[in-house]
Amino acid sequence: MTFDFAIDQKLTNLPFSQFELRDYQKELTEAIFKEWAADNRRVLAQLPTGSGKTVCFSVIARKFLEQGLGVLVIAHRKELILQAGKKIESVTGVPIGYIKAGMLSEPELDVQVASIQSLTRRKHYPDVGLVIIDEAHHAVSQSYTKVMEKYPEAYILGVTATPCRTDGQGFKWLFDSLVTGVSPRRLIDDGFLSPFKLYASKKAINTKGVKTTSGGDYSQDQLEQLAMQMISDVVPSWQKHANGLKTIIFAVGVEHSQAITAEFMKAGIKAEHLDGKTSDAQREAALKRFESGETTVLSNCGLFSEGFDLPSIEAVQICRPTRSLIMHLQMLGRALRPAPGKNHAVIIDHTQNWSNHGLPDEEREWSLDPISLKYGRFILKCPACNHCFKALSHEQLKPVKHIMDKDGNITPMYQSTCPNCCHQFLWQQGEGVGGGGSPDIDVEAGELEEVGIQVNPEFVAYVDEIVENQQSTGKKKGWVFFRLIEHPRIQEFGLGDWRYVAKQLGYKPGWAWFKFQEVQEQSVKSQEIDF
Repeated sequence: MTFDFAIDQKLTNLPFSQFELRDYQKELTEAIFKEWAADNRRVLAQLPTGSGKTVCFSVIARKFLEQGLGVLVIAHRKELILQAGKKIESVTGVPIGYIKAGMLSEPELDVQVASIQSLTRRKHYPDVGLVIIDEAHHAVSQSYTKVMEKYPEAYILGVTATPCRTDGQGFKWLFDSLVTGVSPRRLIDDGFLSPFKLYASKKAINTKGVKTTSGGDYSQDQLEQLAMQMISDVVPSWQKHANGLKTIIFAVGVEHSQAITAEFMKAGIKAEHLDGKTSDAQREAALKRFESGETTVLSNCGLFSEGFDLPSIEAVQICRPTRSLIMHLQMLGRALRPAPGKNHAVIIDHTQNWSNHGLPDEEREWSLDPISLKYGRFILKCPACNHCFKALSHEQLKPVKHIMDKDGNITPMYQSTCPNCCHQFLWQQGEGVGGGGSPDIDVEAGELEEVGIQVNPEFVAYVDEIVENQQSTGKKKGWVFFRLIEHPRIQEFGLGDWRYVAKQLGYKPGWAWFKFQEVQEQSVKSQEIDF
């Protein structure tokens, strides 16, 4: 299969002016074509939530269609499937076929948008030159890898806002290269995403002791037990910081979400609950009421983190702790679309998510490489490279062999492939068991306060001077902190200033929050700091 990668016309030269690419979208699109031209057929592209990933891959789809090559788009949720189909049809002007249960099949059409669940059940796959995988952080699962194996000669494009995993799996053997897009901060500064205000408490749901699932996030049953104890805080916090604003609430489970909805209704605030089992008709009716303003608050669990695009959302209220950076950024991203009359989005966080994972405008380093986990419950350790990870779901379903000991006891053995070095090894149920236990039922209500993220130019100049001194003299990074706390106005350093310090020193966002807390809560003269 051949493809002319020469970009002989501007990618913004589209017949519909409303779909002209922004500069950062054009940069990303051209970078993808350059990777393909370098014979990196499988490209993973990253672009922040709300920045127009669908428009980008629709333009790329058009370039393939112009050369007579078909296009297959794969997604895992109905909302994403319909969204992709609508956008591609608008950009390309060609009709779209769908591969999804309950939808008319039109296999003769050049563009097919497929549900991964329906596609894998088909005996025959569409003949295409380009395969696009939406929300490609899911692509490590067996259903996606089997589809990719069906297209050894096609060009493959994965798109996601968050190329990372909580299970120790990565993308290094799945994609040939990673192309990263514009930073969220630039999108906010340029007006393509909304500025935001964060309201959070120093006291939140204590997740210490909560077990994690095989997928890497907290156990829903235990988490819901904890979250139910903070329901009384939700409505008063909303009334103080987001009163009257169109709000999406992220709850732990169905019972939790329904209980939150009941609290709002009790307070005379029009609220509705939705979850994955809500019928399509009920969901669409509720969304229309929400969009029109008839309903002010929508509480949900597991529904609006992906594929939900409503720019008029003014606030999100986070009542669900998560270990997943993906989930965290997707929840916050629901409120960051700009809209007429929206000066800023409001984020109310009753969890420690924001201090654990950072704010939506943080600069992050993305990589195809997997991140090794801490060895513990559900964790496997590769005997070849010591990489720690969680087995994929299909690797846990069926043992590959059984071993009998001298006493006649039979042990089923499972097989996994290390995502870091590709070494295959056997393991048995019970390996990596440990940790977990009962959660600390210690939920402390706390007054939510605005977390200032602005940066003081005077403090920036002071930080730059100290960091330059540290780097030029070879001093350790800890020296910078001790110099900073000598500043006569150190108590005035806001979180934004500490975030700047963390960035300059290469520390994670959580470091800034903890140092900010330390300085605010203790006398700097008597502090004992561990680095």
